[in-house]
Amino acid sequence: MSGNIAGLITHATQPRQKAIFNTPFSQYAKIDGEVTYKRNLGGQNVWVNHLQVGFGFPYNNSSMLPVPKQYIIGGASSMRGFPVHLLGPGSYLPTLNDIKFFQTIGGDYKLLYNSELRFPIAGQNLLGAVFVDVGNIWTKDSTVFGEAGQLKKDFYKELAVSAGFGVRFDFNVLLIRLDLGIPLRKPYLPDGQRWVLNKIDLGNKDWRGQNLIINIAIGYPF
Repeated sequence: MSGNIAGLITHATQPRQKAIFNTPFSQYAKIDGEVTYKRNLGGQNVWVNHLQVGFGFPYNNSSMLPVPKQYIIGGASSMRGFPVHLLGPGSYLPTLNDIKFFQTIGGDYKLLYNSELRFPIAGQNLLGAVFVDVGNIWTKDSTVFGEAGQLKKDFYKELAVSAGFGVRFDFNVLLIRLDLGIPLRKPYLPDGQRWVLNKIDLGNKDWRGQNLIINIAIGYPF
């Protein structure tokens, strides 16, 4: 929790209503939960599931979480079929101006689920994986990203889905990971057109450029 003492002193009741040293302060409560379930299937075959849920509650002097506290999604350890800044909040599709102007494209709520099957390819040092990612972020109100970014009762209709495969080079003291993700469900498309399985076209150069997302990272994603 943050900003409660300042809120009591200044009697703030509306977003950006009060300031300390000419700077509006943030008031919010934030709760995070994360669970990882790992099942050994024998040998180096492992099935790993990961669930992350985040709730941010900005109130009184704040309409949204401060930028460093916002939830983001996409990238090498999240939704691997979507780059950071290009997914969410909700059904909103960030523009080039959004990406340039905002330090981050974030939200007040987050739901992320990952499932990954890890297996050996050659010995103990070259490993492979296939994975599925499901999730999105949302905002409390429409101040920045409009109603498209707000958390709604039917939020599940705005969940993104991606899948892919990866290779991992395990040097014992260091693991280098290369994951290739493909978006399977794009929440920013019109309702009823969000599943894009029927649009996969590996032979099309333009499609590959827009939909094959390469993630390079150190260590496992979860």
